[in-house]
Amino acid sequence: MPGVISLLPEPFAGRVEALWEAMRREFGVPRGYPGAVPHLSFHIGNHDVDAAAEAVVERVARATRPFTVYSAGLGVFSGAVPVIHLCVARSPAAASLAGRLAAELERAGCPSSDLYFAPDRWMPHITLAHRNLPGVELGPLLGWLAWEVPVASLSIARETEQSAEILATFPLGVP
Repeated sequence: MPGVISLLPEPFAGRVEALWEAMRREFGVPRGYPGAVPHLSFHIGNHDVDAAAEAVVERVARATRPFTVYSAGLGVFSGAVPVIHLCVARSPAAASLAGRLAAELERAGCPSSDLYFAPDRWMPHITLAHRNLPGVELGPLLGWLAWEVPVASLSIARETEQSAEILATFPLGVP
């Protein structure tokens, strides 16, 4: 399916590639979901490869200043074809770009073909697995991707030049 994406720069593209390789090795998730390049999607449409769309994307790109996005955890779009992804915080700059692309591409006759890419529903994300999960047991894979960290104490710490000095530690739940 055609789309408008932002390719992830290094070292982030390499990190996603390494994660894909680890998922293949550890859980048998085959590489190669459609569009398997590390990216952030902004628009999905049946006509995103048309000349009219290219002119819009070029014009919008020239008028948009570079910005930064931030990862915000792990997510799953559930349904018949689940998508496992890294959540990306919806910043004003990213939301503005997605909204402008949607509006200008629609005016050019290249509307989004996916309701989830409408400006009010768009959720920025970096896809880790999509359409390559048949036969993969999702529970262990999701458990591996999401850390479960026990919290059993509170400590008072002071920052040092090299690390931190732990001044006191108190276990939780001990009267």
